[in-house]
Amino acid sequence: MKFFSKVFLVGAPVAIAALVGGACSTEFSARECKIDGDCGSNLVCVQAGQEGNKTGKSAACVQPDQAPLNIGLSAVGNGPSQDLGLEMKAGINLAFKAQNDRGGVRGRTLILKFEDDGYDPATAEEKARELLDVQSAVGATPRCQSTTKNPQTAALYPDGVNPVSTNRLDRGSNAVLAILGNVGTPTMARFAPIAVETQTLFFGAFTGAKLLLRDETAGPECKKFIFNVRASYAQEARATMEYFIAHHSIKDYKHLISFDQNDSYGQAGFSGLIDAYNALQASQGLTALPNSEALFRSRYTRDSVSSAQAEATKVINYIKGVVDADSNTTSKHTFGILMTDTYPVGEAFIKAVQDWRSDNPTYKDRTTVVFSNVSFVGPNSLANRLKALGPKYTENVLVSQVVPNYAQDQASLVQSYNDLTSSDPTKRNFTSFEGYIAGRVFIAGLLQHNGAITSESLINTFEHLSTGDEIGLGTNSGFSPSDHNYSKSVWGTRINADGSFSNAYFWREGTAITIYI
Repeated sequence: MKFFSKVFLVGAPVAIAALVGGACSTEFSARECKIDGDCGSNLVCVQAGQEGNKTGKSAACVQPDQAPLNIGLSAVGNGPSQDLGLEMKAGINLAFKAQNDRGGVRGRTLILKFEDDGYDPATAEEKARELLDVQSAVGATPRCQSTTKNPQTAALYPDGVNPVSTNRLDRGSNAVLAILGNVGTPTMARFAPIAVETQTLFFGAFTGAKLLLRDETAGPECKKFIFNVRASYAQEARATMEYFIAHHSIKDYKHLISFDQNDSYGQAGFSGLIDAYNALQASQGLTALPNSEALFRSRYTRDSVSSAQAEATKVINYIKGVVDADSNTTSKHTFGILMTDTYPVGEAFIKAVQDWRSDNPTYKDRTTVVFSNVSFVGPNSLANRLKALGPKYTENVLVSQVVPNYAQDQASLVQSYNDLTSSDPTKRNFTSFEGYIAGRVFIAGLLQHNGAITSESLINTFEHLSTGDEIGLGTNSGFSPSDHNYSKSVWGTRINADGSFSNAYFWREGTAITIYI
């Protein structure tokens, strides 16, 4: 900030009367800027409307400590699935604290503003409006096709679900810079349309859904604000299907089962499994799938353990039916179950199926059941619960992870995560590691950015972020102008009897699966 003063020399012929009350007048003028370099070494360039710039200028040079970078996160913080949100929050904060300890982003402190949405879509929409200080421009046409109900948004706004707005929505003066790491698919479906409508970055969400995040629902001018760090549920399903084929020789859809949540999250997993099966059918010699309804599907109610137990009974009866239909009474049957679930219901379902097998030796001898959970399950919470039940409950239980195994892998990113959690290793888990990775990728973009930091201006920076392995993930990754999906890799893990995880396979889009165990 420039300081201007009028200097009066003793004995000089000056008009003392011009001074008000005999005092020296001062005035301040903040320098306008386009990039931090315009401000010198001790100031940063801050866009109008952001904290620190109250000058009225479109962008002005201010002190870094007056201009923190406020980032929003809406996630579940209470209830049956609270570990998912609290662990994601912990991982992002771990990345933020490490960067702040190194001086932040050119002196600007990273602050995570957390809102608890309870894994409830309606509450998530409320939190979106709070974090983005949403202002409704009554009568103005919305920017994004995902904001209103139309043929392109049928899946986003089914019958009985109202669109987020019929007017244009704008960011308010108290809006956070970006949204990072939001948790859940059904909650995303109400939050993300508001984010992109207000032209706000929606970055690194903890969901692999295709809906809105990886399709054309938002429209070309609005989808540019969406960046995904993790692999998709479709890619997890593809990796799981390849593992079922390569390691368990499952080549018949009658030996596949989808156990999934009865909402957009579960639909993403089921659709991914169907697509994976059909894509591999010819090359792997799979029995042709007549239609998607032919694959046995069991759906539970979100956060309802009792409904999971009821669905387990249906699955048990289906397995019995397949085995009983085989006239060869000595033949063995391996069933692969893709579980698009969360840890409380996953525990209840696995327990019910394994208890049935234990109580029925004939069926146990003739069946192997492989339970493969998608990454959103809350891997560590599930493992701890199954460990407490006993060794038989961890048998053939896997999780398709979208991050490396922090307990076994040697990637530099794994080492940095472990170093930062060395004071309390019990806090290490896959979900917080995913939050840490999302935070690190986001920070990498901020550090590379040259200019006033806004959601709009960051798009080009992220699209040209290095396409190698700049954060040490251990596999090629990156964004581009035509691809806002950072990682396309899946690390399959097996849950051991002691609750630890062993590497089962590694899969990356476009390469053959590698089987470890």
